Amino acid sequence: MKKHFKLLTLAALCATAVSATAIAKHKVPYTNPGFYTNAPTQVAVHFVDVEGIKKSLEGKAPMTVSFDIDDTVVLSSQYFHYGFTFGEELGFGKGPKEVLHSQKFWDYVAEQGDQHSIPKQSAKDLIKMHKERGDKIVFVTGRTGHSKDKNGTVTKTAKTLQKYFDLPADTVVWYTNDTPADGFKQVKSAYIKKTGSQLHYGDSDDDILSAREVGIRGIRVQRSYSSTNPQKLNGGYGEEVLVNSAW
Repeated sequence: MKKHFKLLTLAALCATAVSATAIAKHKVPYTNPGFYTNAPTQVAVHFVDVEGIKKSLEGKAPMTVSFDIDDTVVLSSQYFHYGFTFGEELGFGKGPKEVLHSQKFWDYVAEQGDQHSIPKQSAKDLIKMHKERGDKIVFVTGRTGHSKDKNGTVTKTAKTLQKYFDLPADTVVWYTNDTPADGFKQVKSAYIKKTGSQLHYGDSDDDILSAREVGIRGIRVQRSYSSTNPQKLNGGYGEEVLVNSAW
């Protein structure tokens, strides 16, 4: 199950909240002032830019770097909006709660392969920098994979991301099903550790908390203004926030 929620009605939000609490996820209160991407003003947080990250990595050998997918490297809310709006007609279920638990919905998303998602310019700049360093890129997403796909392999979405960001043909996607694994509290921790990632980027609280749980650096990417997913508090854990990364 992925994190996406429709913002159009209170009923949809409530349904999604029920869905989220049905899974044993470890919630952590914010510890620092931060800002929501779509707020009229922004407060001072630990902003970083691509050049600053590059400088901070000088002298370090090439490493594995992991990225979330939705709202981190691509704008993909259209798939979730479609599923939530027409889910009952398409056999995905009624409302976000049922849709996000529907394997049929996730098979649909996987078969689309993100070919209609829009790559973010901030992600292009960031991945370009890491490629120039010789870093290996992997993707760790809260989505559920296709029922016929093996996890951690080159899926149709992986091939699309390879094309968007000019990545090697062996670049893979790990699907977490939005569920903690291997005794970890946070959803992506087991997969970040499995890949050997030393730096993780993502727009959700779980991205930052998962990185911290496995003892690596986590950098917040700002969620798109138009995302159907509720905004999170950038810098809410005192983490670094990539400047101008909402697009």
